[in-house]
Amino acid sequence: MTTATAAPGVMAHGAASSPAQPTPEPPPEEQPPPEEQQPPPPEEQQPPPEEQQSPPPQEQQSPPPEEQQSPGQEKRELQRLTPAEEQDLQDQLDKLPKELKDKLQSTLDKTMAAAKDPATSAADKATYDRILGEINAALKVIQNPATSAADKAALTKIVAGINESLRIVHDPKTSQADKNTYRRLALGLAEAMPSLTDPAIPADIRAFNKKVLELIADSLLAAQVPKTQPKKPEDKEKIKKIVEENVAALKTYRNPDATPQQRAEAKARLDRLAAAPKNSQYQEFVAELKRLKAPAACLTSVENRTREAGWPDGALWGVSDQSCADTVAAGASDTNSKWSPVFQCVQQKPFSQCTGTIPRD
Repeated sequence: MTTATAAPGVMAHGAASSPAQPTPEPPPEEQPPPEEQQPPPPEEQQPPPEEQQSPPPQEQQSPPPEEQQSPGQEKRELQRLTPAEEQDLQDQLDKLPKELKDKLQSTLDKTMAAAKDPATSAADKATYDRILGEINAALKVIQNPATSAADKAALTKIVAGINESLRIVHDPKTSQADKNTYRRLALGLAEAMPSLTDPAIPADIRAFNKKVLELIADSLLAAQVPKTQPKKPEDKEKIKKIVEENVAALKTYRNPDATPQQRAEAKARLDRLAAAPKNSQYQEFVAELKRLKAPAACLTSVENRTREAGWPDGALWGVSDQSCADTVAAGASDTNSKWSPVFQCVQQKPFSQCTGTIPRD
């Protein structure tokens, strides 16, 4: 994990408040160098030669991409993948089953190319290299015979979620704002992957991280598959925002520098996501769907989307599926049911606008 550091730089010596008076043979140490009499703008200042040669240890560490401050700093501190590491990643891809390799190869090739492209910002290059490094490490764990089947499945799913985020980033049709969003999502998932199998992390925390990461990866993937993705722009934005917030919560929960209150709030959000199918209102909603004789495909859609995006947004995403169309129509017409306004809303509006119609307990 990269470590945040103070931004490098050296403060300019203060200029004298009045012109120096000529005196006979001033001591060398009292004669200011010409460049100190007229300090250059901050961006033109250079550290003294001795600091260029021997930077403090903390300045040799690579900060996270978001903490890199200037082009000069980024260039100096950027840790690039070596040709050997790139070849190692390709070797790991070559060992994968063909179907999985085919899904990853094109996107990771584009990511490696972007990491070398002079037009890519130094911060984005750092992000790509960090993601590629974590994917390489995950593929090694996946192919390790000692890795449990559950951990292999979880890591495979998370890598697929990262790959999908990167695919969106490299799509020329993606807006710049969305490129930035999905790059952050890919980085957030990549940084959290080691916490699934790190033996230094308590088993219960590893299990929790694994469950949350799988749910987030599932929601990322479901939001892009034509059969399951939200159909209306407002709904797509809502689900994307939920994924962003869940990734941010996981980052805060794992951040040792976050305050206890911040970590507690992040954990509470993630707990709600993980426990969504146990929510009493969700269970009541499912009971209503069953009363309306919802087909199995509809119930499965509602259950899966609820796991991925929580209650109530995920459930409303699920019930907007075509498999639930007849059930929604029946529920909307049954005005004696307190759930009727929910179904009426889903029929007429984007589901993201219908959370206010959920009946209160």
